[in-house]
Amino acid sequence: MEFIYSVLVVFIIILIIGYFVYTQFVVVESETEWIVDRLGKDRVLKEGVNRFIPILDKREAIVDMREEEIDPPAQEIITSDNVKLVIDVIASIRVIDSMKAIKSVKDYKKAVMSAISASVFSTLGNKNLEEIQKNVDAITKEIKEHTQKESMQRWGVKIETVRIENMKQPKAIIDSMEKEIAAEREQRAAILKAEGEHKVAELNADSERLLIEKRAEATHKVIKDLKTLMPNISDEKIMEFLTKTSYIDSMRELSSSENSKFVVYPSEMQNSALEKVMSAEYMSKAMNK
Repeated sequence: MEFIYSVLVVFIIILIIGYFVYTQFVVVESETEWIVDRLGKDRVLKEGVNRFIPILDKREAIVDMREEEIDPPAQEIITSDNVKLVIDVIASIRVIDSMKAIKSVKDYKKAVMSAISASVFSTLGNKNLEEIQKNVDAITKEIKEHTQKESMQRWGVKIETVRIENMKQPKAIIDSMEKEIAAEREQRAAILKAEGEHKVAELNADSERLLIEKRAEATHKVIKDLKTLMPNISDEKIMEFLTKTSYIDSMRELSSSENSKFVVYPSEMQNSALEKVMSAEYMSKAMNK
């Protein structure tokens, strides 16, 4: 009995010594996790210092816990209005549960890419081309939300972003859109030109109105001055004076023009008429003095 007891004690001591001899301490790098199998039971070693027994433990995978990009292959889809598109999306993912990512599927990246591709096909296939072009952000959000639940539950992978990197359209559609854009540009140019011409016309009208108003004010001042200087003058004489003064100014402008070589006065402007006109000019000079 004592012999058996002694052997048992020695065996336990050997086990203890062996445990400490063969036990190693390993450092799991930052932002990584190890999946370790110990006698058929899996466990996760987090970042930092961990105990690892080479005889019992087997490292099955090192999982990168950082965000990383995946690039599903481009795929061809047909929209609800029968337009064929080639869609190329790119996504970024992050492993949340390393045990699920390694043990639930052979290749979690490939599984997530397949799920995203399926979501792209079903989401864009239910929309027409115009809806896709106008709502790209909303569509990528819909694709992400549609894939997120399955990815988290089945593989422990969170989808951070999904974006459409390229959308190739048929040449006929591109040509039609270019023609439409060119037509819209021409239309905008025509509108801008018309607005500009309208603005110029308004400015010219305003200038003409101001000129007429100033002429009217000047005429009113002349009439007022004549009434002051000659209280007994009749309205007919005042109008005759204004008419003749205007006639003289017109003839002066005509004779002083750069393009005029000589001035021909009307035949009815004889001495008597000229004297009347000149009298109007003298009258005007007298007023100025």
